[in-house]
Amino acid sequence: MTNLVIFSLLSNRRLARRIAKKYNAELGEVSIDRFKDGEVLVKTLTSCKDKDVVIFESTAIKAHERLFELLLLVDSIKRTGSKSIRLYIPYFGYSRQERVSWINEPISCEVVAKILDTAKVDEILTFDIHHPDIEKFFETKFTFLPTTSLFAKYYKDYLKKKNINIKDVVIVSPDHGANTRADALVKELPGTRKVILSKIRTAPNYAEHLEFEEDVKDKVCIIIDDIIDTGGTIISASNLLLEHGAKSVLVGASHPVLSNKSIDNLLGSSIQDLVFTNTIEKRLPKGISVLDISKIIKL
Repeated sequence: MTNLVIFSLLSNRRLARRIAKKYNAELGEVSIDRFKDGEVLVKTLTSCKDKDVVIFESTAIKAHERLFELLLLVDSIKRTGSKSIRLYIPYFGYSRQERVSWINEPISCEVVAKILDTAKVDEILTFDIHHPDIEKFFETKFTFLPTTSLFAKYYKDYLKKKNINIKDVVIVSPDHGANTRADALVKELPGTRKVILSKIRTAPNYAEHLEFEEDVKDKVCIIIDDIIDTGGTIISASNLLLEHGAKSVLVGASHPVLSNKSIDNLLGSSIQDLVFTNTIEKRLPKGISVLDISKIIKL
């Protein structure tokens, strides 16, 4: 696809290279200059005149900076005369602020959507969005892609390797918000059933209480979620399942935000296996598996 140019800024460089190679596309070059007063200048060094452009950039660490850099890159590409622009934001920052939880809060995700609409790209795509209602915030065509097939294959291989009977496996939704993801994985792993945990949250990044009513005694529990940030909820959920007789707990999550010392806390917990995707590119310790989203990207 010689008429295709692939770009990334800071967040998904390895993914961009992999996609460019897969589609025999040109890998666009970008310059980022930061000035002493804090301003930034982002521009393409590759002419995109009459070409189709795909940008990969997660808005993870310092999401506000990643978003602004992204807007500048899009404007720069447009000024070279690009034919079309599709924007992949594998991890969509601010997606957890999609509703008002406390008095006087903004709906920050909607604000971000309106800002991205001003870029007037042809399509915005993301993976495992935190809540499907986010699509309504956009005027731009907005598509969210599931990673269920990647996790299903991973767990099929894992269960086979460990000689675990599928009937001894339950899929756990850590809260009602993750219910759809759990349902999708149950469908891909026939013979499993779903358990939903109820969560009461009193402040950001803090889950006060978890509870459930299902029987998990002697079961292998797979907790599936979209984001792991501090890891507090997942660790509490794992401990609760084990207290109720679960044989072991496995955890799969799409987006490894992993703030502060969350990795150390997760590795020091009772969780037996951890797997993420590469929507956010991080150096993770040996023993943590990473699933490649390039396998489900079709340009």
